[in-house]
Amino acid sequence: MDARRQVLWITAAAAAGFLLLRSLPDTHCAFLHADHQPVVVEGVEFCGENEEANFYDPAALRFPFSLKVETRRDLSGGSLRLLDEEGRDVLPHDLAISHTRQLHLHLVQRTGGHAYLHLHPVAQADGSWRFDLPADFVAKFAGGRFDVYADFLHARSRRTILLSAQAEWPMIQAAFSPSDSTLYRNLRATLVEPEPLRAGRSVTLRVRLARADGQAVNLGKLMGALGHAVLVSDEGAQGYAHMHPTWTGRERGQAPELAFRVRLPAAGRHTLWVHVDDAGAERYAPIPLVVSE
Repeated sequence: MDARRQVLWITAAAAAGFLLLRSLPDTHCAFLHADHQPVVVEGVEFCGENEEANFYDPAALRFPFSLKVETRRDLSGGSLRLLDEEGRDVLPHDLAISHTRQLHLHLVQRTGGHAYLHLHPVAQADGSWRFDLPADFVAKFAGGRFDVYADFLHARSRRTILLSAQAEWPMIQAAFSPSDSTLYRNLRATLVEPEPLRAGRSVTLRVRLARADGQAVNLGKLMGALGHAVLVSDEGAQGYAHMHPTWTGRERGQAPELAFRVRLPAAGRHTLWVHVDDAGAERYAPIPLVVSE
């Protein structure tokens, strides 16, 4: 291939890459949620009525960044590094604030129990980011393998970056499971008037929350919203959908309801993890979902 043809090919590839980057949404919500038109009610942000979340596999998106995770053998947490395509650390000044935080970390347990955590790692002087597992989780944690998802808003490009990795804590002998933690035992979540769940269909998942002790659920702000939800596959498929509630006016009362709109992933068994602040305490509640063809 002569030099002129090489230049033409390189120029064409660069132009195609530029157009691809231009086509990506330019805000965190616009990427994770189609047609982002937020509604603010009493200082709390809700998704727009026609807005829906999407199920993404970060590995398939092929962002020019990578996620490396190291675990602490005492099961108390771990650290991670965000690396650009040249292997350099992505540092705090490279990240913008997104939903009140710089970095969101999602841990989906695959062995040793059935749990999910949404954490916010803290930047360290050596370029790494440290995260600690909640103390009550650690008290019931005997190790296991996790799918790890991270998302952040890149300050310079204003693009949302989604990354994935796996992490494993050593297995030890224990009679507990993380699901025995108070993080999971005090809240119940059920679907209200469920719609047919078919792959690729857009649905609104209406979730009713109740306390195990019969007391009223008192929802507070959690990262600027009245709750979050993450949909993950139970059958090993990679990817997740991160949702925020749509306002319905049913968010208060003895058993409040939250509505999450999502385009469903491929057929199979999935779990919807609902994450809320109940009277100042973070709580998680799983809802099993079966998506048909």
